[in-house]
Amino acid sequence: MRSIAPALLCVSTLIIGCNPRDIGPIDPHVSRFFHVDVGNDGVGDVDLLFVIDDSGSMAEEQASLEREIPRLIEGLTNPPLDAEGNPEWNAVQSLHVAVVTTNLGTRGVPVSSARVGAACAASGGRGDDGALRVTPACGPNAVLRWREGDDPAAFAAQVGCLTDAGTSGCGLEQPLAAAVLALDQPPGTTPFPRPEALLAVVVLSDEEDCSLGDAAGFFAGSETGRELNQRCVREPNLLEPIDGLVAGLLAGRDPESFLFAALVGLPEDLQEASLETMLADERMQYRLTSDNALGLVPACESFDSTTGESRGQAAPGRRYVELAQRFEGSLVRSICAESFQPAIAELTRRLGGRVSGVCATRSLTPDAEGAVACEVRETLPEGARCLDLPARSFLELSPEGREVCLVQQAVGTATVGWRYDADGSCEQVLYTEDAVPPFGTRVDLECLVDVEVPAPGSPTG
Repeated sequence: MRSIAPALLCVSTLIIGCNPRDIGPIDPHVSRFFHVDVGNDGVGDVDLLFVIDDSGSMAEEQASLEREIPRLIEGLTNPPLDAEGNPEWNAVQSLHVAVVTTNLGTRGVPVSSARVGAACAASGGRGDDGALRVTPACGPNAVLRWREGDDPAAFAAQVGCLTDAGTSGCGLEQPLAAAVLALDQPPGTTPFPRPEALLAVVVLSDEEDCSLGDAAGFFAGSETGRELNQRCVREPNLLEPIDGLVAGLLAGRDPESFLFAALVGLPEDLQEASLETMLADERMQYRLTSDNALGLVPACESFDSTTGESRGQAAPGRRYVELAQRFEGSLVRSICAESFQPAIAELTRRLGGRVSGVCATRSLTPDAEGAVACEVRETLPEGARCLDLPARSFLELSPEGREVCLVQQAVGTATVGWRYDADGSCEQVLYTEDAVPPFGTRVDLECLVDVEVPAPGSPTG
């Protein structure tokens, strides 16, 4: 039996309704043009882990993120509408959120506070040790939960409260290792993440990741301050390798159920660039300097829009980009941006694009073979080709130079493509398992429906 996978799009047709009248001929009419951005097969549950840099330079950045949390929660639980009044993506059914800080101290290696500072030496050099953040001001639970019917605004306020992690943490930031530890909670704690949920890890940091693999070797010298920070980029062999971090973040999870996002050191004019372009840019290279506390020439700098004064600098976040390359659909944006609103809007869209399809608002009428009068067109991600994908034919190039494909309807003798399913509890459009489009595809559905045309002289109101 063919396996059918949800196609992350809703079927919606427009039926013109009027007062009772004489009815004339039935004419076909193009009802609407609906598009969604496709992720994987789709899920209804989303788990979010925020990894927050809580070092001394992060107050304004944490406040900027907190301001955008309501937009994120509202967008996931009550998606925005398109020009025709239809949701641009599907609402989540449940949402779990947790927060961890980047403070892992010295990973337990005994180092004097005179050398690394009190914050790094505290708690036996363990820092927060990847524990999910709990604070009474935000509620008693480490994992915040929202389900359909709950108040999104109240939930957003709780999440925003939890992301305000303070600025007293260790200045040797280890966000990627902290994320791995946070996702490996000990038995008996609140299950997070849920195995069936889409997991998104969102990092906020103005420093390069310095997740220590060989902590004893890292602290074997006598460096302090700026020179210790520079050791993170001068001796990458002492850090956790990207491959190990990828494995730790997934922990056996299907990569299609994982999304990585980072607000980090990145020139603002590279925010829409490819990950490869980001890494190749001169400003993203490690260049040692003694002119600032970072010890590196910054990738970007933020300024107060009123006074023009510098608000802070951010080191090149190369390791975040390198990790992002390992996951389709990753998002890397600049922490130096005046507002995080565009970044959070894009994160919301990418998460929403992975939420499963929902029932159709109106039914279509299949013919004897199950075919409906619709076309499914896909605008593929950059570099993808229609001829390399099953059940596609090339139509044209989009204005951006991306290939646009026509997708075969899987009816009659055709067993691969998409089909309209009216057999379950609701009508929906489905792809066959071997025809699910690649991540980042835009899917457009255009249907012909019967529209009642009033007889001459009949009322039209």
